[in-house]
Amino acid sequence: MEYIDASLVRIRFNTESDGKQLLWRLVADGKEILVNSIRILVPSYTSSDWLEDKQTYKHHISVKNCKITINDTLDAVIQ
Repeated sequence: MEYIDASLVRIRFNTESDGKQLLWRLVADGKEILVNSIRILVPSYTSSDWLEDKQTYKHHISVKNCKITINDTLDAVIQ
């Protein structure tokens, strides 16, 4: 198990996934973590960021001040 305390987590679909594994990208305080599934047990909201280098917006589900638990099968719980 991995435990992470984060002040901001942004959740995005992993467009480089094979559609079976590592479907989600968690960006926790700037650190990217790939996981298979996510359960969110705390309030969340949608947000967007403009990426200047790619000239596009990225949209995510975001969570502030949370704890992330990731098990051995790379399933994440955000609480």
